[in-house]
Amino acid sequence: MTEKWSLKGLISKFKIEYLLILVFAVVLLIIFTGGSSNDDVKQVSTIDNYVESLENKLSLALSKIDGAGKVSVVISVESGMQTVLATEKTTENGVTKEEPFTVGGKTVVIKETYPEITGVLIVAKGANNLSTKVAIINATAALLDIASDKIQVLPMK
Repeated sequence: MTEKWSLKGLISKFKIEYLLILVFAVVLLIIFTGGSSNDDVKQVSTIDNYVESLENKLSLALSKIDGAGKVSVVISVESGMQTVLATEKTTENGVTKEEPFTVGGKTVVIKETYPEITGVLIVAKGANNLSTKVAIINATAALLDIASDKIQVLPMK
């Protein structure tokens, strides 16, 4: 038997897959933020603000691409920020210990890095046009410094 592939069937399949991915992401978000401490909530809030800011800036920039039209962006990131602390080494009786360096009772932070971007979903009015879609992918890859295989561009209804 040969199976006929219809554009309508493929679109329905993709809609269901993206809906499942969205539900899975929401469940994970609820799990990760469920029983968190105040520090965890502040960190999630900071990451959420960072991601939202990136999404807004990217949406604005991409909507200015010729033919792109209205653009909506969703960015997924690894969980948690990475913090690098200053440390000092002390040696007592031949034993070397490395401990966080403090000033006035506060640990010195050398740097904090935001989580790595793991994927970008872009929904654009003009994504049906192949050259516009390629321009959107290339611009996103350049702006976020990520591989193009982490970017999915879909047409807006």
